[in-house]
Amino acid sequence: MSWVQIAWPMLAAASLTLGLIHALFWVRQRSMSQHLAFAFAAGALSVLSVLEMVALYARTPAELGTLIRWMHVPIAILVASLVAFARLSFGPRYFALGLVALALRLAALVPNFTTGANLNFAVIREVGRVRWPGDVWVAYPIGTPNPWVIIAQLSNLLLAIYMMVLLVRTVRSADPHARRHAVIICGGWLLFIGLMVVAALVMTFNVGRTPFIGTPSFVVVIAAMSYQLGSNLLESNRLAAKLHESEVARLQGERDLQHAADAAGLGLWSWNVPDDRIVGSPKSREWFGEHEGECELSAVMRRIHPADRSRLRAAITEAWESRRFTTTFRLSNTVPERWLTVTGEMEFDAEGRALAMRGVARDDTDSRLSGERFRALLEAAPSALLLVDESGRICLLNAETERMFGYAREELLGRDLERLLPESMRAVHVRHRHRYHLAPAKRVMGDGLELRGLRQDGSEFPIEVGLNPVRFGDQTLTLAAVTDVSERRRKDAELSLRRDEVAHLSRVTMLGELSGSLAHELNQPLAAILSNAQAAQRMLVRNPEDLSEIGEILSDIVDNDRRAGDVIRRLRTLLRKGSQDLARLDLNETVRECLRLLRSDLRNRDVVVVLDLAPGLPPIEGDQVQLQQVLLNLIFNACDAMSGQEGRHLTVRSQRHRDHVRLTVADDGPGIAAGMHERIFEPFQTSKPNGLGLGLAICRTIVESHRGRLWAENGPGGLGAQLQIELPVAHTTG
Repeated sequence: MSWVQIAWPMLAAASLTLGLIHALFWVRQRSMSQHLAFAFAAGALSVLSVLEMVALYARTPAELGTLIRWMHVPIAILVASLVAFARLSFGPRYFALGLVALALRLAALVPNFTTGANLNFAVIREVGRVRWPGDVWVAYPIGTPNPWVIIAQLSNLLLAIYMMVLLVRTVRSADPHARRHAVIICGGWLLFIGLMVVAALVMTFNVGRTPFIGTPSFVVVIAAMSYQLGSNLLESNRLAAKLHESEVARLQGERDLQHAADAAGLGLWSWNVPDDRIVGSPKSREWFGEHEGECELSAVMRRIHPADRSRLRAAITEAWESRRFTTTFRLSNTVPERWLTVTGEMEFDAEGRALAMRGVARDDTDSRLSGERFRALLEAAPSALLLVDESGRICLLNAETERMFGYAREELLGRDLERLLPESMRAVHVRHRHRYHLAPAKRVMGDGLELRGLRQDGSEFPIEVGLNPVRFGDQTLTLAAVTDVSERRRKDAELSLRRDEVAHLSRVTMLGELSGSLAHELNQPLAAILSNAQAAQRMLVRNPEDLSEIGEILSDIVDNDRRAGDVIRRLRTLLRKGSQDLARLDLNETVRECLRLLRSDLRNRDVVVVLDLAPGLPPIEGDQVQLQQVLLNLIFNACDAMSGQEGRHLTVRSQRHRDHVRLTVADDGPGIAAGMHERIFEPFQTSKPNGLGLGLAICRTIVESHRGRLWAENGPGGLGAQLQIELPVAHTTG
């Protein structure tokens, strides 16, 4: 047995085995049609191998012609398998070339069986013999070529062009796997076609002594295809393993997602649109009544509040256009009402048909109730509340804003806040708003300035505005609380008037206490005037011509009259009722004026006054009458505190303290009881049997209206009380 008789059957058996293996792959997985095409190619090659081996040992021209004729059948099957394999592997592009090549190959079978000995030879005259290595003699045909062989050669040419185009196109792609696949398959077929064409031409035209063989070159192609399919199969198995791992990971992820959704109180759901089947997680089934695991859309609709079903239908209709699904609705027959917010996404196939909708549902009842409570609180707020963004547009407002400014809510939403301010304030407000958003903080807007609002009818009114930054995600809004202070200003003016009346009444009461001292102060100059006038009359009676002493008497009368006039002026000043009259004052001179008014009363009370007035004090700005009232009240209180004890000393001290002037009225009485240092300034707090307890309260109000402060403390060692007044120095001008 020669090596040819061993090699060709082995090639046939190997091809058949590969074909059966790939046919089995196709049976197990029908989607992989490349394996079926390869199985046909391998089977055809197996048949061709057997025919070629028999032809190599043919004895007669007729036998050899018949064998060559039947060889063209498996070759046609090989071409058909190749074209199918290329179509399945590389897609439909240029497939027409492959179909034309296949059509020509099939058409060549007609002259193959109807003309001459076969497609290659019109007549085979004799069988030649050629010696191969190993002392093996094989047959080859000698005869006249068949002109119809041109059809097979055209088929081979088109097939080669088809393979070349596929190779060039695929090599240019970015996928390395596709490039390798094209080089192996298309390159192998191009090699086979070239060898087969050369062998056919040589054999047909008797160039040399060449038998009709194609199996070896076909084996190369089949091996290449088998290698590529095997690689694809290994890659497929690897991908299948990865897919399995991915599926396991997906299932685990779904379980984790389900656990996370359950922990967060969310319900996952999926709606298969063609089958109208809805499945969901346990939370979704609890809400929608899917106790058996799945239900139809109509069953879910019955679980939704009748008033909200149209909203759900509209959201589903919109999802067909936008692919996004979101809506909020109530569940029916739930007490209290349960609100759900449902979101999802619609999935479509390549032809635009809806396949499924998947999403998540969450219980929005608490946030809904919180929103309703927030709106209720917002509407119940006594102030006008506005939420403003960084560009000054109004995002939210309450009913009090509508009432205060006279606008409807729709007229303000989305509009600039400046329309609620007078024209003269808008430009300044825009600059202040920009500065505020650079460093937003809780504060009062325009602190120290007179702010005014503008109503829709054009009228202006005084306002106060509190600002508070509010963070929403990455955006900072400003909550403005606006208060109409018109009524407060009116009441403050009325209260100021009543306070002035009470202060005036206090001064009148104080002068009632001073009546004895004032009578004594007036009695002295009046008695002196009377004595001087009587003395002058006697002088004129005794000696009318002697006028030398009359001038001195008249000077004394004038001095005493001026002294009496000063007392009356001070009295009238304290009794005067009017508004605050601010002027630059010398605090030391104001103290001396008060002490002159109280000189007789202090002497009658046996009170020794110690003056410690710092020289060169800067002036203060104040109302002299009101400050005198404060000093008189403090001095009277000090005298009352020392009544009934020996050695009564009253110290009045002034000094400069930074940018203030401080005045201290100190006594050597028993001091102020513990816990009473602030309470003595409260109205109706008094230790006097017949006192009203308004004196120190009025004094503190007067001092604070002068931008100063009044406080009480005990002296060193707890002996005696010290009342401290601190007033700001007057601002210099010019």
